[in-house]
Amino acid sequence: MRHCTRRSLLVLGLSVGLLLAGRLPPAAAGHPARILALRWHRAGEITTVTLRLSAPVRHRTSASERAVAVDLWTVQHDGDRTVAVRGGAVSSIRLGRLTPEVTRLAIGLQRPARFKVFARDDRLTITVFPRWQGAVALPKGVAYRSLRVATGAGRARAHVATIDPRAPGIEIRSALGGGAVAATETTSIAATRLEAAAAINGNYYSRAGLPLGLVVLDGRVLSAPLPRRTAFGVDAAGRPWIGPVEFSGRLVTDTGMEIPITAINRPPRAGGIALYTPEFGPQTPPQALVTVVRGGRIAAFSSGRPAIPPDGYALAAAASQQHLLTNLVREQRVTVRLALEPDGLRHALQGGPRLVRDGLIEVPYAWEGFGGWFARARAARAAIGITRTGRVLFVTVDRTVSRRGRLQSTGMDLAELAALMRSLGARDAMNLDGGGSATLVIGGRVVSALPRGGERQVSAMLVARHRPAER
Repeated sequence: MRHCTRRSLLVLGLSVGLLLAGRLPPAAAGHPARILALRWHRAGEITTVTLRLSAPVRHRTSASERAVAVDLWTVQHDGDRTVAVRGGAVSSIRLGRLTPEVTRLAIGLQRPARFKVFARDDRLTITVFPRWQGAVALPKGVAYRSLRVATGAGRARAHVATIDPRAPGIEIRSALGGGAVAATETTSIAATRLEAAAAINGNYYSRAGLPLGLVVLDGRVLSAPLPRRTAFGVDAAGRPWIGPVEFSGRLVTDTGMEIPITAINRPPRAGGIALYTPEFGPQTPPQALVTVVRGGRIAAFSSGRPAIPPDGYALAAAASQQHLLTNLVREQRVTVRLALEPDGLRHALQGGPRLVRDGLIEVPYAWEGFGGWFARARAARAAIGITRTGRVLFVTVDRTVSRRGRLQSTGMDLAELAALMRSLGARDAMNLDGGGSATLVIGGRVVSALPRGGERQVSAMLVARHRPAER
C-alpha cells in the first residue's frame, strides 16, 4: 500500500465531490423521480416485485421475520396502495409515504424469507425467496473449517474462513447494513443480498446504529477513522492490508478559506464540521446548523433534518461551532478535500485492537482506546487476519452456555484470540466487534453460534464474493 504524497492528497480531495456527483441519478437535478408502475409476479416459491421509475433513485433495505422494506428517495407517487398476494412467501405489497422525502415499499411475509434487490436504470426489482434458496456454493479460493481450541477456562469453538483474494473472480469488500450508512442489517441477510460466499460482521457502532471508525466503500470515505485504531483494507488490485490510518479533511471555498472536516456521516466533533454524503440516507440527523451544497455551490442554510441532495452533500456544525459555517454565502463555490494515509484503499473497515503484527502477538488495547476489562473478558469474538501468503482469514469464536448453565464454548480474551490468529498463520491480524455481533456466514448459512435473542443487526460487514468474468 502506497503512502500519501502531496499530489495524491490533492487528487483524492478534488475527486470526492466529482465522484459523488458522477454517480448521481438523472432525477438529482432537483426534481424527484416518479413511480410509473408497480408490478409483481410469482413463480413457485419466488415472488418478484418491480417498480418502474422515471429515473434511478437511492434506496436502503431492512428486514424482519414478517416483512422486507425498501425505502426510496426522493420519489413521488400517486397515493398509498396495498396489493394482496396469494401463495408463496409473500402475503402483501404496500407502497406508502414514510416521510415527505421517503417512499417505503413494504413486502409482507407469510414466513421468514431472504431477498435480493436489483437496481438498474429506471427499474428496481426485489426478489423474495425461501431461506434455503439463499445457499451459495463456495467457489475455489474460499474454504471453511471449524475447530475446538483450548483456552484458560476450558475449550472454545472457532470458525475459520480462508479466502484467497488472488483466486479468479474473488472480491473482498466492505458493505453497509441495509445499503446505507444510517441503516443496520444482519450479516446473513447482507450476505444473501450481496451473493457473498463468506461474510463477517465489521465495525463497532453507536447506539444510533452508525459505524464507529473508518468505512471506505468503492473508494469513497463514508466514515472517518478513529485515532490510533487499526483498520483492514484492500486496494484496487484486491491486495489486503492491516494497519493504522490517518485522515485529513477540509472544505475549501473559492476565496481560499479552509474549514476542517472532523466527521463524515456522524455528528460533528470539536474543532470542525461534519460532512453528510448521499450514502448516509435521505436526511441528516437533527443539527443546529446545516449548509446544503448542490453541484459544488452553497444552495441553502437550514437547521433540523434537511434532505441531503443526491448531487451534493450537507455540512453540519454543532451549536457551539456554528461560526465555522456562518461566513459562507449562497451560490459560493466550495470543494471537499478528503485524504487517507495510506492512500489507494478501495474498501476498508476499522475495528481494533491489533492482535498480530509481522507474525508476532501484539495487542496494544490501551493505545487504541480500549479498557483492560475489554481485553480480559472471555467473550464471543470476531477477527480478521492476513497470512504470509496473502490469504485473508475471517474468524469467529463462540461463547455458548447450555440451558443448565454449563459453559459449552468459553469464548476468548484478546490474548487468546491473538494466539489463535497466529496459530492459523496470520502475519497480521486485528479484532472486530464481538459479543452478540460476532457472526460468520458461509455459503449463505450462519455457522457461528447466535446470541439467545437471535442474530444481531450491525452497521457494516466484510464480504467475500465470487465475481465471474461474464458478469
